[in-house]
Amino acid sequence: MAAKHIRSKRLRWLLAETLVIVLGILIALGLDDYRTNQYERHLAIDYVRRIQDDLSRDLDYIERIWVQRLKIKRESLEIIAPVIRGQSPVPANTEEFLKHVARGGIAGTVAATWYTDTTFQDLRATGNLRLIKDPDIRAKISRYYEGMQSEALRVEARFTNYVTFVHAVLPAELRDDIDLDSLESFGIDYALKRLLTNDFRDLLNQEYNLMFFLESREYQEFSQSLFDELEAYRIGLEDQ
Repeated sequence: MAAKHIRSKRLRWLLAETLVIVLGILIALGLDDYRTNQYERHLAIDYVRRIQDDLSRDLDYIERIWVQRLKIKRESLEIIAPVIRGQSPVPANTEEFLKHVARGGIAGTVAATWYTDTTFQDLRATGNLRLIKDPDIRAKISRYYEGMQSEALRVEARFTNYVTFVHAVLPAELRDDIDLDSLESFGIDYALKRLLTNDFRDLLNQEYNLMFFLESREYQEFSQSLFDELEAYRIGLEDQ
């Protein structure tokens, strides 16, 4: 009877020790998971802030440069269009007219300058996009940058030979240092003769179409919308 009691007591101690060990392991695993989750949460917050920084730079570029360049493009094309289309004579101020010819090619040679995808490419290359736990936010980030890449290709597909043509007939083509002396030495009559051709009129019309397409894009709205959604998501992460 005493031996049985001893065995029972030893079994209880063994079970107790086993329970303590199991609980210790579970607690250690729980703490490890907690630390891992906290680390990944802070890393996710950092990534969201970096994407917001990219979007802020994009919005600043759109507001300060992109919109203004399109405004200059429209103004210049509208000034030269009647002349190129034969509806008005070449103005007396030839120098100013040719400057507008040059400015009409603004935003006609470089695509994808309105967005920055550095952080997104980092997220995708490292597999850290998984750190954005909200599947809806994660999908919106991916759709935004994939959409912008698609937009860049659509813009590039609409580029014309307008700028190349103007490069061939005007010196200092996209700068404001065109002057009559340089034009005279280059051949102002030759430049005007080349510009007043059906070939250039066709290019002008194509450049108009490019301008209309660029003006129709809602890049600012897209960028601001994602920025605002990330702001709400980041605040939620910081409050956890």
